[in-house]
Amino acid sequence: MRPARSRSEETTMQQLAGMMQGLQEAMAASKAEQERMQANLAASQVRNNELHRANEELRWGWRDIDEPKTASPPREFTTPFSQAILETAIPNTLRGPR
Repeated sequence: MRPARSRSEETTMQQLAGMMQGLQEAMAASKAEQERMQANLAASQVRNNELHRANEELRWGWRDIDEPKTASPPREFTTPFSQAILETAIPNTLRGPR
């Protein structure tokens, strides 16, 4: 048989049990905080991917604008030029007289 515990031992055991319960609660709160942070990180990564995709689309759009293109005159007006002349592409880099 075990000897009976003294009052100080009982107090110490209660303190240890209280400390363990406090640690368990702190761990649960820490785990909840960690899960919240993981969710925020995942949402941030999704948003970052969206922004990256939009940035790439804009970048490619600007490249399209910067690259020389050929233009043909609009067809809404009457002109003395033949169809072959109208369909000839005119580069954007062409500079007219000043």
